[in-house]
Amino acid sequence: MDQLFTIGQLSKLYDIKIPTLRYYDEVGILKPAKVDPESHYRYYSTEEFERLNVIKYLRALDVSISDIKNFFDARDISTLENLLEKQQTQVEQQMKTLQAVNGRITSRLKQVRDAKNSVLGKIEYLNLPKTPIVYLQSDYHLGEDIEVPLTELRRKYGLDQAIFLGKIALSLNKQNILNNKYDQYSGILMILESGDEREATSFLAQGSYLRIRFHGTHEDSADSYRQLVKYCHDHLLTIIDGAIEITLIDYGITNDFDKYVTEIRLPVR
Repeated sequence: MDQLFTIGQLSKLYDIKIPTLRYYDEVGILKPAKVDPESHYRYYSTEEFERLNVIKYLRALDVSISDIKNFFDARDISTLENLLEKQQTQVEQQMKTLQAVNGRITSRLKQVRDAKNSVLGKIEYLNLPKTPIVYLQSDYHLGEDIEVPLTELRRKYGLDQAIFLGKIALSLNKQNILNNKYDQYSGILMILESGDEREATSFLAQGSYLRIRFHGTHEDSADSYRQLVKYCHDHLLTIIDGAIEITLIDYGITNDFDKYVTEIRLPVR
C-alpha cells in the first residue's frame, strides 16, 4: 500500500492549515485515502497530492470552492476552460474597480495636500471647467444643524453609499451676496468626481471664478465674502451667479480647529 500521511503531515508539507484540509474533506474536493474507524484520524496518500496541487493552484487564482468542486465533478478540458474564462472576467472587473478606487485615492490625496498647503486670505482668479453636481435646493441658516439638509440630500438622491468627504458644498445666491447676507444659504450640493456612479442633476458652469480660502468653517465666511465683493468692485468685475462654499478640512478630517480650511468660489466676468 502507498505510504500514508496524517493530516498534520499534509498540513506541514503544503503549508495549509488543518481546519482548511478538514473543510476540503467536508465539501468533497479532497477526501482522505483512509479514515480510521475508531480514532477518525484522516490519512492521505500521494494520490491526493496531485489533487491538492490543483486545488492550491485554482485557489491562488481566487477560484471559488464551488467552482473547484464542479471542475472535479466534470474533470474535463472544456470545464477548465470555462472556469478560467469566468475567473478571468471577474479579475478584469476587479482590476477596473481597483483602478477606479486608486484614482479616487489619488484625487483625495491631491485635494487634502492642496488644502493643507493653502495660502489663506488670498484671492485667485481661475478658469474652472464645467463641474457635475447633485444639487438640493434647501434653505439653510448658520447655526442650524447641517446634517438635516445633508440627510435630505442623501435620501432624495439615494446617496447612502456615496463618499461625502471633501465633496459637500453650500450655495449662497447672488442676491444675498450683494445684500451682505452671508448667513442664509439657498442649497446644498455634492460635487461629483470621475468614478462616481451618480448622474448629475446640475452643473457648475465653466468660466471665470474668484477663489479664496480662509481659516475656519461656514460660520467664519462673512469677512471673506466682503473681501471678494470689494475685489470685484476694485477690479471692475461683475458677479454673475451665486457662490459655492466648500469645507476642505474640518471636523471630518481633524480635531485641530486651527487646521480648518474653507473655500469660496464666486463666478465673475
